[in-house]
Amino acid sequence: MRRCIGGDHDTCSGRGCPGTAMTTATSDVTYLLLADRASPYLLARVRWPDVAQAITKASQDWLDDPGLFDLPYEPSAVKVSFPQAASVAAAWGRQLRPQPDNDAPSFIRRMPANWSDLSHAERRALGIESVGKRRSSAPAVPRLSRLRTARAKIASTTANRRNGNRAELAAADQLMIGVAANGHGGTRGGRAPERRLSAHARVLVRCGDITISAGLVELSEGGMECVLPEARPQLAPGAQLSGPFLLEVQGTSIRICLDVPGRISWERSTSAGVHFRIVLGELPGAQIDGVRRFLAAASSKGAR
Repeated sequence: MRRCIGGDHDTCSGRGCPGTAMTTATSDVTYLLLADRASPYLLARVRWPDVAQAITKASQDWLDDPGLFDLPYEPSAVKVSFPQAASVAAAWGRQLRPQPDNDAPSFIRRMPANWSDLSHAERRALGIESVGKRRSSAPAVPRLSRLRTARAKIASTTANRRNGNRAELAAADQLMIGVAANGHGGTRGGRAPERRLSAHARVLVRCGDITISAGLVELSEGGMECVLPEARPQLAPGAQLSGPFLLEVQGTSIRICLDVPGRISWERSTSAGVHFRIVLGELPGAQIDGVRRFLAAASSKGAR
């Protein structure tokens, strides 16, 4: 049994935290996620040569599919821990057990499987007709134009920063936040600034076997700032986190999976608790979009 290290609520002290008070699965089963803009839509468990099963949000009954033996070699597939997999399954209304389903129906598919370009029959069998499809790239010119306008506005307020003109500075910051929130930031040349939530949203952050329940203060494609009631040794400055990260708005089905490593860059004690920052590795464009969607959802939920 694993215990959540958040520890400040009953639901996170091993008496009800989803995915933490669970028996650890055997190490020979691999759990994998497929995600659309960082939002998981397929969960698979694979063990050669006898276990190849998957569920989706729309199809919560395990399906035997020999094509899943190819999934570990799919670049977009994310290998996750058992607690992370259990959390995704729980969000879809399914309790994940370590044992495979011996009565799962079988899906006879074309071989080999191509998980980057599934056929209509494969999508229908898995209940994922509307997710995971390739999208055409949006035109770059409007994006760059708005981003340059925002940066020019910020540059023009540099002098005002020294003179204490907070109104102008706030306007520039809000302009960049608006650019990022509408999908027009995050170019290779720089990162959009973090957005500070007006009220701390309660989130669960899962990385491997580590699970923390924290207040989310800031979030961007560059990383996140969280606050805990007290310091945790696993989150000391300089600690390396291998990823992937599964972020959940606590008490909801809102989740994203970020397949990047992380690092604890700093820690600071305040009257509200211990603040710490996780710096994330460089995110692909689709995952950046997922971060923005998650941020909007977390902001709408507010404090928990």
